[in-house]
This record gives sequence, structure tokens and C-alpha cells, in this order.
Amino acid sequence: MSQITFKNIETSKNVTLDTNLNILKSSGREVFIQDAAVYVLFYQLFTLQTSLISYSDIGNIVRDQKSSFHMEDSPDSIIANKYVFKARAVLKNVMIEDFIVTVRGLGYRVSNKWLPMIEKQEDDENKHAFLKEITAIIEDCISYSESVDITQDKSGLSFIKPDQDIVMTHFRRMNDCYHSFLSRCSAPGNSIELFELREKITKVLLYAIYWRVGDSLTDEKFRSDYKNELRLILRQIDQAAALLS
Repeated sequence: MSQITFKNIETSKNVTLDTNLNILKSSGREVFIQDAAVYVLFYQLFTLQTSLISYSDIGNIVRDQKSSFHMEDSPDSIIANKYVFKARAVLKNVMIEDFIVTVRGLGYRVSNKWLPMIEKQEDDENKHAFLKEITAIIEDCISYSESVDITQDKSGLSFIKPDQDIVMTHFRRMNDCYHSFLSRCSAPGNSIELFELREKITKVLLYAIYWRVGDSLTDEKFRSDYKNELRLILRQIDQAAALLS
């Protein structure tokens, strides 16, 4: 999980740690965490590896990230105080002042006001994976449509007569993608949104097995319409997925 978000239950404010970019984000602001020890401290807080980070834990983090000689004559409590002060300064730069609380005589922990948004992150990741796969399928369909001949029958209808292996591959990918998304994103109260999404996915499926038919179109026009219509449906799917709670 590259982004870990906590939400304040009193103010509804969010704060996010991007573990790929070493960035802390909140209130439209971003701060790059330059100090390696401060970043590891944040990482342990955000991942809730322990309910409490003790003075000795922070002292060990600092020695691991700096050197064994860094603040070597200072007790762990002094080291912890200094680096938590640095972490709080980073939080203050993104308008957060109550994320880390002191447990007197023991260490520090995340305030009870802040809760991890694990379910929302998983939901967003599921949607992202679903949209990524649908996009890949659509782009593969478009690429195939541009590489094969367009058939025209006696009535003037235009269509693609695809290789059956291609059709079955697209169908399996669509089927796996849809049912995986459905099983993960179904929730009480979102059946209407799921039906709307299903309708749009069904349209993609018809294009993916090349049942799309044009009337009296040139090959160039058929391919252009096929591509543009699929990408329009993709935008509609993106919008429908965003409405799922």
C-alpha cells in the first residue's frame, strides 16, 4: 500500500503518507520528508506497527538511520523528544497539530482522534485495478480493430470478423475483471450504481467480442467510430465507478 491515510473523527480532516515518494499530504499541501529518521518514525506511526513508540524505539530508529555516533551521549528520551519535535513540525506544515500525542514517561502514539482509512483505501485500490484492466482491454480491442480487415456484407453493414481465440481471451478478461470487482465492491445500498456500471460494462463486452456493426461506413470511419465509442464508454465507466460508496 503506497498511500496510507488517517482521518480525524472530529474534523473529518485527512492526512496521508505516500510511502513511495516520502511525502506527507493534507489540506492541499505536501511536504517531502527529507530526514530519514523522521520518515521511519512516520512510517511506524502510520502503519501502526506498535500501539506505542517508546523512547528506546525512537532512539534505535535514529541510530539506525544516522550513525552510532549521532547524539551518542544523549539518553533516548532526549533523542525521542528532538525527533518527535521534527515530526510535529512536518505535520504543522500540512496544517496538522494533534496527530502525535505524548504518553508521559513512555513514548508517543497516534491520537485517538485519528483513525486509519483502511477500508476506503482498499476500495480505491479495487476501483483502480478494475479501471486499469478495463482500460487495457479497451486499448487491446482498439489495436486489434486497426490491424484486421473490415468486412462488409451485401446489405452494406460493416463489422469485424475476429479470430475466435481473440474473442475468447477478451471475454475471459472481461468476465474475470467484472466479477472480481463486483465481489469486492458490493455493499448495502449501492445496487443501483452497480446496475448502471453493469450496463456500461455490457456495452464494452459487445465491442470486445466485435459485435459492433456499422452501416455503410468506410473502413476508416468504422475504426474511428469503434475507437471513439469505446473510449466514451470508458469515461462513463470511470464516472459510474466513482459513484460507488
